[in-house]
Amino acid sequence: MVFLSSHLSAQQIEWPDGKKAALSLSFDDARLSNVDVGTPLFNQHDVKATFYVVPASMQSRLAAWQQAVKDGHEIGNHTLVHPCSGNFEWSRDKALETYNLTAMRRELLTANEEIKAMLGVEPVSFAYSCGQTFVGKGRETRSYVPLVAELFQSGRGWLDEASNDPIFADMAQLQGIEMDGKDFEKEIKPILEGAIKAGNWVVLAGHEIGEGGFQTTKVSMLEELIAYVQAENSEIWMAPVGTVAAHVEQQRTKQYQGLEESLSLAATFDQGTKADKAKGDAQLYTGVSYDERNQAKPGIATTDVAIVEGEGRFGDALAFKKKSKAVVYYPSKGNINYQANNWSGTISLWLSLDPEQDLEPGYTDPIQITDVGYNDAALWVDFSDKNPRSFRMGVYGDLAIWNPKNIAPDENPAFTERLLTAKERPFGTGVWTHIVITFEGLNSKEGEASFYINGKPQGKRSISEAFTWDLEQSKIFLGLNFVGLVDEVSIFDQPLSEREVKLLYQLPAGVKTLIDTAGH
Repeated sequence: MVFLSSHLSAQQIEWPDGKKAALSLSFDDARLSNVDVGTPLFNQHDVKATFYVVPASMQSRLAAWQQAVKDGHEIGNHTLVHPCSGNFEWSRDKALETYNLTAMRRELLTANEEIKAMLGVEPVSFAYSCGQTFVGKGRETRSYVPLVAELFQSGRGWLDEASNDPIFADMAQLQGIEMDGKDFEKEIKPILEGAIKAGNWVVLAGHEIGEGGFQTTKVSMLEELIAYVQAENSEIWMAPVGTVAAHVEQQRTKQYQGLEESLSLAATFDQGTKADKAKGDAQLYTGVSYDERNQAKPGIATTDVAIVEGEGRFGDALAFKKKSKAVVYYPSKGNINYQANNWSGTISLWLSLDPEQDLEPGYTDPIQITDVGYNDAALWVDFSDKNPRSFRMGVYGDLAIWNPKNIAPDENPAFTERLLTAKERPFGTGVWTHIVITFEGLNSKEGEASFYINGKPQGKRSISEAFTWDLEQSKIFLGLNFVGLVDEVSIFDQPLSEREVKLLYQLPAGVKTLIDTAGH
């Protein structure tokens, strides 16, 4: 039996017209050859390009630049005076090392104003001069990528080596691959073929347009590239950077909305212990102990657990300071879409710890969901009890079915057979690791659970036994015997596909990305 997500599809971003990749041609500095040679060539072949301009450089060909806008080419911002590192002698009097963020903001906004005055358009795309993204020097050095993210739809780099994954790419740090002096067959075509296989977006970057010389994209190469992309069987969509960026954002939003609709619990701990979204009780509770879990108080009622500001994967996190008798949990009712027949869902969380250094002796479960115990209708991940620690997924149906004699785990092959040990274990101090369990068809004869770390499959196993819950008693335990940080605890009422797990791993602002999408 093949189980498919009934709510979310496992697709890549959809490119227009069924294409498998995207391509943007871009040129920097407003060189004379851009409009003397480039735009006539592109207009002849009905190709639209992006030109990142320095306003003053357009003056001698202003009418041609105005015509380029009328012809549908995109104009991007490339700063006002093209500041680069003072290590370039020609940039010594406009060195990025002498800028601060206030000065760079003024530079970018003034360039936008001048471009609008000259061409009647306000840029939404930006390219970093010399591909450099910093201002200041030494301890005063700052990235101005956040500023570009605030002011523009996208920011493009220079001399990069990768195409852009439409799900993962930071729109303020698009990879720009050089095409100056390049040969189409030997150097550009392989990049495009790789993008087709990956479903990615290639942004090529150049300067002059001609037949030779320093920083010159060859006309002959462009003609070969255009013929390749415009061939009848082409799998590449070619459009300006701004057009592709808008499409990517639209597609991301579509996928985010699909994920958000299936989100039943989301706890980021950025506003305290109350879940950011909950279809059931949003309150976190502290129980006296695992066996006395129903003697519970709202919130954190132990000094062994605390919210730590600014130390989370995104924002704050839930810190487990030491192995504790007390237990913290969210109620399962409403927060997990439990079904007595054909039950499916996804469990997601982020962990930060060094298992060998941080954990105290004994087994530890960063998350465990059950109404009775770890071995009776339970889903969890755990670290083994001794160093070096194994990291494992456990999905166990009713104890009475799989272990009717209640044989101890260490003496019971049936217990070990139901464990799935991770192939990878990318944990470490200061490192955040994403953990996902997806499950589908539980409470049928053909259930299945899959295990992911950082978006990569670790394996899957079949589950035939029943999961019988008293939903009122079921709880989502966090940090049982655990020492470390937990963040972004999320439950979905659908089994996410491998592609969707990767999307979840790559969310730019974590699960708040999904919640904020719904808010809009």
